[in-house]
Amino acid sequence: MTRMTPPATSTNDAPSNSSPPVNDDNNLQRSSTSLRKERRRSLVQASMRDAFAGAAAGAFAKTAVAPIERVKLLMQLRVSASGSSSSCVATCRAGDVPGGSALQVARSVYETQGSLAFWRGNTPNVVRQAGAAALNFMLMDWYKGAISPIMHWSLSLPSNRNVEDRVKRRKLISSFLSGGLAGGTTTTFLYPIEFMRTRLAMDVGATKETRLYPRGMRDVFLGIWKSDGIKGFYQGYGIALSGVMVYRALHLGGYDAVKTEIMHRRRYSEHAPREAARTTDMSLTMSERFAAAQIVSIVAGTLCYPIDSVRRRLMMQAGQPLDERLYRNSFDCFRKVFVNEGIQGFFLGIGPNLIRSFGGAVLLVGYDVFKGMIGV
Repeated sequence: MTRMTPPATSTNDAPSNSSPPVNDDNNLQRSSTSLRKERRRSLVQASMRDAFAGAAAGAFAKTAVAPIERVKLLMQLRVSASGSSSSCVATCRAGDVPGGSALQVARSVYETQGSLAFWRGNTPNVVRQAGAAALNFMLMDWYKGAISPIMHWSLSLPSNRNVEDRVKRRKLISSFLSGGLAGGTTTTFLYPIEFMRTRLAMDVGATKETRLYPRGMRDVFLGIWKSDGIKGFYQGYGIALSGVMVYRALHLGGYDAVKTEIMHRRRYSEHAPREAARTTDMSLTMSERFAAAQIVSIVAGTLCYPIDSVRRRLMMQAGQPLDERLYRNSFDCFRKVFVNEGIQGFFLGIGPNLIRSFGGAVLLVGYDVFKGMIGV
């Protein structure tokens, strides 16, 4: 009699659960979504901190050097705003623009207008500079992030240079490009405030009765709006846009580039210890950062000063009838200044401007300090 044995059970015959792990997939999706939200939140917080640090540094720097800047403007626009000049503008009907050296101009302002006159126009200047610094630093970081993929892609292109030199070069290019783009974007939004600041600084009246704009920004705004409309606030905007992109590329981008160069040389110096490979921006001393900022501010301010002179002369023409304006456009202004005044006509007030570059250095270093204080 044949003994029956039960068939062997195979693991393949066991019921299998072939449905996907729904819970795991949902958890992964939720985790990915929360990670993206966290990254966006971190980006927004970092941008806000950048904006706050830049605004605080800008307001502090501009207030500190406001007297020097007003003396610079009076010297720079002396010809355009002189009562005896063919390019006389309404802002100087209340009095004569003081002449002479920077010390003579400062003494004249103090004796005829008082000590507070050195800060005339400082309110719109602080508003503009705080907004400009906030936007410049915030947009510079944003543009640098936008340019980063292109810079990384360019590393894949064939080249005879080693990787370290190529990475360094692209960091420099990224710094200059992002600084220029940030400056151009900021100028477009804040140019009317810069325009009002210039007009207030050139109002040389000593009392409310003799001043052209006794109520400050409000009088400037209403006067220009009635005569020229919105376009009146953008006199000289074209040359200003090109100039500020060059200036910000040299100022912001140059400062970033100099810091990168210092860290690069320190990192690969034969005398540097092993931990130098972890060199960061915060490892730079205050004196190193201030020296870098001062050099960059002087170079950028000097190279871009002729453009600044032209745009401010065009600003001073706003409110005049078209047939009474001395300069038709920026190119005409360049030509007439060169023919009538020579090269020195573009550099009137350059002395106080070089001293004022201290404020530009304070702005750059102050931004680093404020970022460190708020934990960026």
